[in-house]
This record gives sequence, C-alpha cells and structure tokens, in this order.
Amino acid sequence: MFILGAKSVNTYIDAAMGKVQDDQTFAAKSHQKEALGYLNGAYEILRKENHKWHFANREAWGEEKFDAAYWGTPFDLHQIRDKHMQFFDTAHHGDINELITLRVLLKELEVVKPAPKTDRITAKQAEVTEAVEDLLNRRMAQYHEAVELGRLFGGLPVSVTPHQVTNEYNTTFTRCFYYLAGKFTPLQVILGAMDTLAREKENA
Repeated sequence: MFILGAKSVNTYIDAAMGKVQDDQTFAAKSHQKEALGYLNGAYEILRKENHKWHFANREAWGEEKFDAAYWGTPFDLHQIRDKHMQFFDTAHHGDINELITLRVLLKELEVVKPAPKTDRITAKQAEVTEAVEDLLNRRMAQYHEAVELGRLFGGLPVSVTPHQVTNEYNTTFTRCFYYLAGKFTPLQVILGAMDTLAREKENA
C-alpha cells in the first residue's frame, strides 16, 4: 500500500496520478478506487481547513449564516455542486475545482490489464516520453501546465498536462495526460493512429 509522507493536497494528487498506467488506463478497478480515494483525502484536508474559516467568521456572520455554511459544506468530493462554492473560502476554490476536474478525468479512464506492445509502438512511446520530459525541463513548465506538442505528433493538435507523481517505491517521475484537439485521448490511441497513418504513407 502507498504510504503518504507529509500529507498535503498535492501529495494526495500525486498519489492518485501515480495509480494511472503509462497508457492512461488503470491496471485494475481497485487502482481506480484507490486513486479516487486519494482525491477524497485531498478534499478532506481542504474541508477541515475550511471549517477553521467558518469558526473564524462565526461571530461576524451570526449563527444562521454560520450554520448554513458549516452544515452546507459537502462531506465528500463527489457531492460538490456549484451552489456549494459559497460555503468555501475563496482561497480554496482553485484546489477544489482542480480536484473536481481530476475526479471526472479519473472516472472516465478505462480499466485495462497491461498487454504486450509492438516494438514500433513501444519505441515511439519512449521517444514521446523522453521528448516531453526534455521540453518540460527546458521550459521549466509549471505544475499541471498544458504544453503543445503538435510537431512531435506529426502536426496533430496534441497537448499534454504533466503531473509529478511519487509511486509506492518512493520514486518521483512525470505522469502525463494527453489531449487530441482538446479531448482527453490515451497516448496509446494517439500513437496507434500515428502508426497507422505512417504505414499508409509507406505503402502509398
């Protein structure tokens, strides 16, 4: 089991992203459940911090407004709706919106057992991963910043959102989510399409 060090919103997010395979799938349903659990752990930190904000403003608000904010704050991440944001300190809005976005993304990922890849696809995946990491290092890209990668993907409108993650072996690395024309698309699907197009050109 993954043991978190100093608990923070980012460490929980990193742990969640670390459960995703390189091809942007989960190896097992339990991995998806664990990833979503980590996001809930991050939300729990924010929820407790937000309650401190409630109590700090209790006298100024009065009991009616305090009760509405305190008891109106959702207990779990999946329960949050737009109407609940009024109950959160604006300082937490950015983190909460990110957690909501990541939860939707992780819920959409498929569960696929690892399967052998062709040498051609494996080589291209290694090339892409190395190029992305080099680009991020050279640009000193910010955490979660989207980077355009059209040239690397033969002109296709591909962008990537990187996350630094730490796995159960305490190894830190970059986990990337890829988007084709703004739509989340597993890297394997993009590379498979590229390989098919390349083969068509070779046989033309």
